[in-house]
Formats: sequence, structure tokens, C-alpha cells
Amino acid sequence: MKRFFIAIVAASFAGTSACAPPKYRIYQEHKHTETANPSVTDILHYDFDVIKRVLQILEKASYCLDEDKPVSKETFHDIVEVISGFSDKHHQEKEDKVLFPALKVKNEGEKKDFLGRLLMEHVSARDEIRNLDKALINFYQGKKAKKKITKIARSYIKHMEKHIEMEEKILFPWINKVLSPDEQVIFMKKFEALEQEDLEAGVHEKYSAMIERLEQQLELCSEREG
Repeated sequence: MKRFFIAIVAASFAGTSACAPPKYRIYQEHKHTETANPSVTDILHYDFDVIKRVLQILEKASYCLDEDKPVSKETFHDIVEVISGFSDKHHQEKEDKVLFPALKVKNEGEKKDFLGRLLMEHVSARDEIRNLDKALINFYQGKKAKKKITKIARSYIKHMEKHIEMEEKILFPWINKVLSPDEQVIFMKKFEALEQEDLEAGVHEKYSAMIERLEQQLELCSEREG
């Protein structure tokens, strides 16, 4: 099975800074610059490729729910699980626990306020997913309950799209500017150490399989008529 998560790729360059990046991307249209030395922002880009894929899944599920097409409560629960385990844990912890604390003091703290804003957006994203999970309790309670679910889901999608754009356009170029090659290697090793337990437990393979299954489930029901 394809391994969609950069953590698995990261394990292959432990102890060296000169390994080749993966030969595929989550989305073929999202081709980032090929380089012999993967960077911190390459890893974060790969994470975002997965997150964008899950956002598309959530949008399809919301459309199916709006149009009264076959989509189950369990499908939404699975989406929430992937988001909580991957976006909230796998990606955000790299930034919250490893990267941002060190970056706050770079260049005399020039991006301290901006980094604080991104951290707060992480908190807001987690709050929205908790709200979505709570709303699923009433999944079978009629149109009003379903409208609330899709409203929260689309609010989360919009929030994440803006957040990702801000990081890709502002944060990542700045990171590449201020981090030395040695610092890049140090942070990538820290990323690997942070997720080593999940790697050994096969968590990433589990989410990979869930994403593929969700895409297959939603492919037919999300086809728009006309």
C-alpha cells in the first residue's frame, strides 16, 4: 500500500541530509520543487497535501448530506478521526511543540506575533472539529441537525483553507530564509522523533487506508447531477 505520510519518508533520511524526496505526491498537481535535500517546509507541504485531500473528502460528505444522498454518520466519524489524528496531531504538533517555539526568537522575534496568530488558529481548528464531533450525536434527528453538521464542516474547511494559504505564502518562505541547512536537519530529526511511536505502531498506514476507503465511499454519492 502506498504510504501517503511524510513521517514514513522522514524515517528514511534519519542521520543524513542528502536523501531523495518521495517520487509521488498526494495530489499530482501539487508538485513541489524537487530537491536532493528535503527541507522543513517540504515536510510541512507534504502534510498539507494530505490535509487538503481530507478537506475534499469532508466537502463531498457535506454535499451528500445536504442533498440527502447516501452518507452515514460513521463516515463523518471516520473523517473526524483522520483530522484529529493527522491534522491536529501529526501536523500541528510539529509546529506547536517543535518549530514555533524556536522560530519565535529568530531575527529578534520579528514573526513572534504572526506565529502566535497561527497557534491560535490551530486552537480554533481543533475547537471546530470538537464541535463537529458533538453535532454528529444528532445525525439522525432531521434536516435541522444535518444543516448544523454541514455548517460546522464548511466553516472548518474555510478556516483551514485560509490557514494553509497563509502558511504556504508567508510562513514557509520566511522559514527557508532564516533557517540554516544545519538547522533544517536538526528540525527534521526532531519531527521524526516526535512521531516515532506512531510510525512503529502503524498509525500512518491506518490513516492512509481510511482516506482511500473514504474517497471510494464518497465518489458516487458526491457526483453532482446535471
